Amino acid sequence: MKEHIIEIKKSKWIPVRSIVGYSVLAIISGLSGFAFITIINKIISMSLKTGLPESNMYLFFFLGTIAVFFTTRRWLSIGIINLSQKIFYNIRKDIVKLVVKAPYQKLKENKDEIYSTMTSDVHNIINASLVVITFFSSIVMILASFIYMAYLSLSLFGMSFGIIAGGAFIYWLRSRKSDAQFKIVRELENDFMNTFNGILDGTKEININRKKGSDIYEKKLLGIVDKAEKTNINAFIKYVNNEILGQLLFYILITFILIYGSRILQTPIEITISFVFVLLYILGPISSVMALVPVISKAKISLEKINKLKKELKIVEQAYDDKNQIDDLIFDSLSLKNYLFSYGKDKFAIGPVSLELKRNEIIFIHGGNGAGKTTFINTLLRLYNIHEGEAYINDQFIPDKDSSKVKSLFAPIFSDFYLFDDFYGIPNVDTEKVNYFLKLFELDKKVYLKDGKFSTIDVSTGQRKRLALIYALLEERPILVLDEWAADQDPYFRNKFYTEIIPEIVNQHDKTIIAITHDDKYYHTADRLYRMEYGQLKEINKTRPEIVEY
Repeated sequence: MKEHIIEIKKSKWIPVRSIVGYSVLAIISGLSGFAFITIINKIISMSLKTGLPESNMYLFFFLGTIAVFFTTRRWLSIGIINLSQKIFYNIRKDIVKLVVKAPYQKLKENKDEIYSTMTSDVHNIINASLVVITFFSSIVMILASFIYMAYLSLSLFGMSFGIIAGGAFIYWLRSRKSDAQFKIVRELENDFMNTFNGILDGTKEININRKKGSDIYEKKLLGIVDKAEKTNINAFIKYVNNEILGQLLFYILITFILIYGSRILQTPIEITISFVFVLLYILGPISSVMALVPVISKAKISLEKINKLKKELKIVEQAYDDKNQIDDLIFDSLSLKNYLFSYGKDKFAIGPVSLELKRNEIIFIHGGNGAGKTTFINTLLRLYNIHEGEAYINDQFIPDKDSSKVKSLFAPIFSDFYLFDDFYGIPNVDTEKVNYFLKLFELDKKVYLKDGKFSTIDVSTGQRKRLALIYALLEERPILVLDEWAADQDPYFRNKFYTEIIPEIVNQHDKTIIAITHDDKYYHTADRLYRMEYGQLKEINKTRPEIVEY
């Protein structure tokens, strides 16, 4: 079923053709700015020597270079806006695609990193994309000016280049400390997002006891924010100090050339004036480059973080191939043999568990808090990667690399379920079936189909679970997994669920049900009953559940 499959292709964050085109514009803009300064120098030189001839073309040269400069600048500015927005949304789309296809465990491990990437990192890269062309244009103007300075006077250029290169080297050395601090700030962003998500997740508890919120804010969040603020300020101050040092060297250089250039290096006065004029001109582009370095450095750190996140979230593309989807399979059985999952050495573990699920069978699982029921369900659904064990569908062995085949058998409703606002992943919604289920679940007075989806999902928790179960039934997968589904139902509907709805789902809609439940009053309705104890799954006698059958 190709409609169900998400095609994940390597997205291009930065359109190469656009970058090339804008780079050409930047070169033209930079050269036109350089042409403007050379014309000025030419006029100054002629004025000092013989004066300008009455008939000359310099006015047209000025107008031409001004027209080229401002036209290319405008095109470049518009192009940068388009480019930055394209990069912004391309990165977001790319990350969301990765999240959609990433393994559940990886998403849990990288939740805070994902939030930081979607906020801080993306915006750092966008800020850099807005200035990178200006950065490149400034570099072009500086290089062109260097060539012209060498043409004017090799001796002045050699001295100037040595001082500028020395200043650039010092700037680079000192900038490394700032970059290290930027990396610390980026790591603190993860801590901030972790704390902030904790506040959002614990909103109800905080609302009841405001001291909790105050403690989190004062004892944890403020410490993170203060440290990030101070570290960021120190990093930027280092860059400012570097920039000021560079400008100081520049002014010392200009002063030396004006006072001693003609005397020591025997440079004609008109050459000295032209040379100093070019130096003053490139001071702007050099200052611009130095000011943009921290922006680009932060973007580089963010880009490294995004690439690292991409590697963390990537899985084998084969997991989304057609051959791994078995929606049309006539399901008879699923056998799990010696399934084992552990959170780590000396930590809680599930298994080894062996279980066989048969077509049209009802299996109930119960157990105390912390016994491992939910972890077992996540292992069963292959949300957690098993460390050992084998799976067989209809007695056919399924290799671990094809775990998506096992996943495609299940339609789960978790205890912390999420109810989507549309029938995503269901290409053809059967209207008659939806209306039938709405009536069966006694929701037809509150909810109906509107524009191909539920008219509302703003109902009670128990009713939202009923809508979630209807959604799961429409997925047409052979095994329903229900984690404490009946816990939020009133006694009347709970009875109806166990005595009427489950038998109908199993017999008339050809489903297998595996449910975590503590409703011992209805254990007799199951075909098999299991108890989870310390990560071990044990089958028990339905009529005398306190006795374990060995």
